[in-house]
Amino acid sequence: MKAIEIFMIRKSFARNSSEKIRAEAEALVNEKHYQGYRVINIDFDVADNAGYIYAFITMKRPNTY
Repeated sequence: MKAIEIFMIRKSFARNSSEKIRAEAEALVNEKHYQGYRVINIDFDVADNAGYIYAFITMKRPNTY
């Protein structure tokens, strides 16, 4: 069983896209936290040539060491 899980959220550039991806990442973290996951790292990245903004969320699974 994996101890670490990485979630990715992708949004295309649009008006208020950074606020939308932030809110979606926050909702995912809250949902997973209630399931027993713990946050390790959250990273936002911009792919200029592709026109996307990404959120990578690394979380520790429940009941793993």
